[in-house]
Amino acid sequence: MTFFAENRELLERFRLGDRAVLEMVYHHYVRPLSHILRQGFSVPSAERVLHVPGLSSPSDIESACQEVFLRAFRPAGRQGYDGERNYGNYLFRIARNWRIDEFRRRELPTVDVSVDELGVVDPELPVEDRMVDAELEGLIARYLDSVPERDRDYFKFRYVDGMAQTDAAGRLGLTRIQGRRIEARVKAGLIDYLKDRGYGGDR
Repeated sequence: MTFFAENRELLERFRLGDRAVLEMVYHHYVRPLSHILRQGFSVPSAERVLHVPGLSSPSDIESACQEVFLRAFRPAGRQGYDGERNYGNYLFRIARNWRIDEFRRRELPTVDVSVDELGVVDPELPVEDRMVDAELEGLIARYLDSVPERDRDYFKFRYVDGMAQTDAAGRLGLTRIQGRRIEARVKAGLIDYLKDRGYGGDR
């Protein structure tokens, strides 16, 4: 049964970006998502099976979870979920696609093995990129213009260039911990900024 099957109001609040609902979804799925990222998975194609190894470091798993939820909780990700299919499958599909993209971007080795997939039914992922809200994108851009240059650069490295936390922090001569603090500060400020302009649910 999908997380939202018997509560359509909850689904609508999720689609609006209600912070309380996003936190509920996060806490419900973070452990199974961490398990998937730890164990790795295989993806069949017409010619071979692509195996993406799991992550072993707790900090890497935590960072990977944050990346996946970031994609799932952005406006396109929330609107792309139809509310009918199992949300866990939807989330795991986003995780799988992100991990594959990471391997391709970094040109990391993969291994051909027997098919195991994710251990869940794998539904077709809706096309998210067509659903980005242009007005919301403009608000985000204006908010970022208002933050200190270092914070703005860090955010760009992380969410425009797709860098890992360590790499983004390193570009600015910061430690990963310092980068994570900037990230938390910018995200919290952005949420408040958008809420003040009518996006998201009540506190």
